[in-house]
Amino acid sequence: MTIWLPELRRERPLYLEIAEAIRADAQAGRLKPGDRLPPQRELAYRLGVTTGTVTRAYAEAEKLGLLSGEVGRGSYLKAPAPAATPFQPVARREDGLIDLSLATAPPVTPAVEIDRALDEVTRSAGRLDLLHYPPPEGYPLHRQMGVTWLARSGISVDESRVVVTAGAQAAIIAALSSITQPGDRMFVESLNYPTIKGIARHLGVTLVPIEMDDGGLVPEALGRAARNGEARLLYIVPTLQSPTSATLSLERRHAIVEIARRSNMTIIEDDLFRLLDPRLQPPTLFSLAPERTYHVTSVSKTLAPGLRVGFLIGPEGREDALVRQQTVTGGRSVGLAAEVVRHWIESDTASRILSAIIAENGARRKIALDGLRGRPVLCAPGSPFLWLKLPDQWQPGDFARAALDRGVKITSGTAFAIDRRSDDRAVRVCFSGAASLEDLRRALRIIDGLFDEDPGERLSPVA
Repeated sequence: MTIWLPELRRERPLYLEIAEAIRADAQAGRLKPGDRLPPQRELAYRLGVTTGTVTRAYAEAEKLGLLSGEVGRGSYLKAPAPAATPFQPVARREDGLIDLSLATAPPVTPAVEIDRALDEVTRSAGRLDLLHYPPPEGYPLHRQMGVTWLARSGISVDESRVVVTAGAQAAIIAALSSITQPGDRMFVESLNYPTIKGIARHLGVTLVPIEMDDGGLVPEALGRAARNGEARLLYIVPTLQSPTSATLSLERRHAIVEIARRSNMTIIEDDLFRLLDPRLQPPTLFSLAPERTYHVTSVSKTLAPGLRVGFLIGPEGREDALVRQQTVTGGRSVGLAAEVVRHWIESDTASRILSAIIAENGARRKIALDGLRGRPVLCAPGSPFLWLKLPDQWQPGDFARAALDRGVKITSGTAFAIDRRSDDRAVRVCFSGAASLEDLRRALRIIDGLFDEDPGERLSPVA
């Protein structure tokens, strides 16, 4: 029999501390496979706890695969199971490609932040429940964290109004699925999030592009289209709109809300970039018109892209319809990822990560604007990308392909164009996606060098 006595800090349920001590001592070699642990009554006496506490601790250790209990013989430490191959980070491309095509958060989150959150998750008494199917609307604690996160955008709602989703895209699908039928039409900015086109095709919804300028969607153009009865639904990215980085002024927001009320229009507000903008923000469209607005946000741009957690709120009374669509589309959040996010949001970790991302985006934005000085660029403060308008000799697809040939991946403006009338003679460059500042500077030199080239001069003459 092993004479084993754990040290208890008494900072959480004692049965969990005993189980954790078994795990830690097994990993450290103080307990070895085949060692017999003290009988439950004896260990309880030595620790000054109840026998039931030790019984529960041994049962917990068995669940973790640490112990093997044999009736009449006691509890023995099991040999460790074969370990899985450690996760390997994505290797740096051997071809040296610099990918500036994704509007993602820059790589600034310290490993210690994910370590702390995972440690908290593993210490939770209810951690096994995270392996179950979560409710379509999300667990109550995760809905409450949504309330906390939405408050950063000036939105105050009860947790019963919040639906937790597997990211912003799942939230958009849930909202649109609940209010559209095949054949419906929807207003959108003429340059837009490319995936909205795929979502619309999937739902059988026709997109109606609305004119934009450097300030975003033009309310007068929306008003004309609404008067003509072209649609009764608007999807819009009001802050740091992709790809142009435009943010709607308060005046434009009020004008859009007035048009929506006059024409009985429903608004889908995709506001996932809002918290990146360090400037004082106008109120959300949801705050201005909560009776007709669905508000979508997520943590993918503001905390970590791999944590697919989004939040969706709609007009009061629409919660049941959204939950039904969550059930149908399978867009519910993943419990483990949501728990990591919750630990970040409920502590000051989320604030630290968001501040670091904003600072890094700001530094990269300055590098990008310096590297493309004198070029026609749209890039508002806080934006993780820029919109580079091209000279006459370049078509956006040709420019993107030429950049790719030289090792830089960017996105052609045609990917964002809703129809052929859209002003898509540009490329989007996501400087937040570069693995390092050195890579970013090198990519910008390549892009800047291409700008003045004439692609026609590279063609072979044909007789």
